[in-house]
Amino acid sequence: MTTLLLTLDYELYGNGSGDVFRHVVEPTARLLEIADKYGVRFTFFFEVIEYWKLKEAWQQGNRMGYDADPAEAMARQMREAVGRGHDVQLHLHPQWVGATYDAEKGWCVRTDEWRLGDYHREGPLSLTSLMVRGKQTLEDMLRPVRPGYRCTALRAGGYNAQPSEAIVRAMQEAGLTTDSSIYPGGCERGSLSRYDYSSVTPEKGFWHAGPKLETESNGTLLELPIAAFPIVRLRKYLSAERIRSLLRNRKSARDAFEAKTDGSHAGLLQKISYFFGTEWQTWDFCLFSPALHKRFLREAARLPRDTYVLVGHPKSFTGSQGLEYLLKTIKDKACFPTFTEAIAEQ
Repeated sequence: MTTLLLTLDYELYGNGSGDVFRHVVEPTARLLEIADKYGVRFTFFFEVIEYWKLKEAWQQGNRMGYDADPAEAMARQMREAVGRGHDVQLHLHPQWVGATYDAEKGWCVRTDEWRLGDYHREGPLSLTSLMVRGKQTLEDMLRPVRPGYRCTALRAGGYNAQPSEAIVRAMQEAGLTTDSSIYPGGCERGSLSRYDYSSVTPEKGFWHAGPKLETESNGTLLELPIAAFPIVRLRKYLSAERIRSLLRNRKSARDAFEAKTDGSHAGLLQKISYFFGTEWQTWDFCLFSPALHKRFLREAARLPRDTYVLVGHPKSFTGSQGLEYLLKTIKDKACFPTFTEAIAEQ
């Protein structure tokens, strides 16, 4: 039987924009309803640094334009999710460490600290300290609902897990046993994200990693890679789901495109040709149309493996057609464990 791990990166937009209630809490509530309808469970990768910043600002009297505490709303929703059988693990975007709030501009993140693999602060803001505090934050938040809950898995923000040696050391020191930041064929060389997983092939559903997360060894860490397959970029953009998502936050979409195409340094022809290039696309159950899910199901059927990690973002979820198609199609042929359950079986 096929194993599908449905993961959700629970966060605002990478540039700090977005509304916690509109872009995170409300779409997550709809996703939880769909999960109940089909009897599946999610694993949420909770962006904990963003949560600390929101909580700190609210406690200092900065309402950030909200009528209710956004950090408490996020924590309450995660407790509800865990109470309904879902899982929560750790997500870190280091650009939030030095983020500041401006009454006119909103949150201003540190784009010079975008990549977890290149993060070099020390002391209480070191990589190890962030992981230790993040793990403790989630366990304190969720153990009142599930006493035996443990945070054991990490996903690097924007899949930026290279160079990985410092990340691996910090994970080991923090007591994290599993990573899920790698996807086969992944390659970014933009002004923000930079990584190269082109040597990773899609045949394996998991492996044990050493100092380099993208390579197999006899190390103690488990890598559960995100499933991905090659696709012409234009095809993924020509779907109602993705167009609605892009229109939801045009500034974030524009910033992401500029970063991927080297911004103002790219000419018009270069920007147009970008859409006709091929890239390895993660299996995104919040953005995929039924046609894309059908294609990825065909690709998966050709591989000698039975475990797949899918990824989605509540902020990108604007309609259920694609997700419900996937669940209806594979519901009787697959199981949907949480990360905690999958790790225990490896």
